[in-house]
Amino acid sequence: MFSPDDIFFSRRRFLTSGVQLLSAAATLPLFLDRSAHCMAADFEANPHGAGRPDDHVLVVVQLAGGNDGLNTVIPFRDENYYRYRPRLGIQRDRAVKLNDQWAVHPAAAPLKKLWDGGDLAIVHAVGYPNPNRSHFRSTDIWTTAEPDRVGTTGWLGRYCDACCNGQDPGHAATSAKKENATDPATAVALDVEPPAALVGQKYVPLTFRGPDSLMYRGGRGKAADAFQKLNGDDPAAAMMEMTHGQHSQAQTEEFLTRSALNARVYADRIRKITNTIANKANYPQTPFASDLRLVAQLIASDMPTRVYYVKLGGFDTHADQIQRHPRLLEELSGGLAAFVDDLRQLGHLNRTTVMTFSEFGRRVHENGSGTDHGEAAPLFLAGGAIKPGFHGAFPSLAENALHRGDIPFTTDFRKVYATILKQWMGANDVGVLGNRFQYMDIFKKA
Repeated sequence: MFSPDDIFFSRRRFLTSGVQLLSAAATLPLFLDRSAHCMAADFEANPHGAGRPDDHVLVVVQLAGGNDGLNTVIPFRDENYYRYRPRLGIQRDRAVKLNDQWAVHPAAAPLKKLWDGGDLAIVHAVGYPNPNRSHFRSTDIWTTAEPDRVGTTGWLGRYCDACCNGQDPGHAATSAKKENATDPATAVALDVEPPAALVGQKYVPLTFRGPDSLMYRGGRGKAADAFQKLNGDDPAAAMMEMTHGQHSQAQTEEFLTRSALNARVYADRIRKITNTIANKANYPQTPFASDLRLVAQLIASDMPTRVYYVKLGGFDTHADQIQRHPRLLEELSGGLAAFVDDLRQLGHLNRTTVMTFSEFGRRVHENGSGTDHGEAAPLFLAGGAIKPGFHGAFPSLAENALHRGDIPFTTDFRKVYATILKQWMGANDVGVLGNRFQYMDIFKKA
């Protein structure tokens, strides 16, 4: 028997239990199946909130684990760099030069192509006051944009919440506002659970790992049991069982209907997109590149999605960094270069901005075979609308200029967020971030 505070009745806990909306689509209760197909047919004829070519899109790439920014964007003229990193420092003759002071790791050579094409911007030394070296706390700070307290909603989740109130002038949000609700596909995460950055007070994104995961293959826990019961011989009895307690049948039925129908509609739609929209660039054979390949297809469709979220993990390089970090940078840069090339050929690069972030950089001094948790690090922006080149100031690497042995931040990451929210997404940045931050000159003028 399901109690009122059961996981089944908590939308957020239900989603993060491993049975995502799209995954659950394959177990849609039989008594809702016909409605789903009718809804899907109507959706095809007149897509609710379908995106338009002029809607701006943000693609967020999380580099989980703490990327070593100093070995990613290399100050190859600075002798301090080589003094601090006698084993891990990238020698000048191997570094891929961007200008007469800065280079990228040779494994990240595809970034040079983006740089030369005017499609890449690098923001120096991005961080926040009183930096925290804990993976969990620092990730929480970046995803909630609340360094001074433990936040309960993500910065992009609040953006999606704000779409309900007319804050976002985009076509997708305008269509959703007619029903006083944000379109469920306003944000899409290619992950196993909704990223904290995308979870709002009311909004939870569509989340799935890839087209193959659109078919539910079972699971454990009460939520999975619930869907099994609803597909059983007596779904009405199962529904009554689940509504026992303080939750009314109407409330539960509404939750199930909305979740299941949205899941079925978008599952069918995404599978169709992957079968009908062809990528135009050659992608590396990596999981990260595969995620970006799918995102490119979705952007080129008429999905109403304004935010996509992709994650690349493994950057916690305390040891064996010489072997591990190049593989990660190769996967990152190869995927990004193919993605930008694909969007250009598909005709959607000018309406797409890519932003990377990592919870922190690494320590300036190597530890022998790797680097430990640090503070500030570079942030990448890519796309047809960004103003290419370097942004922000890079601090001195002199020993007495370091902060606790780390690179001190010179750009608060919330300035980047505020600029993206206001100038790119057309949102009320102060309302989303809870404070006013100075805008940066990172976008080309219209």
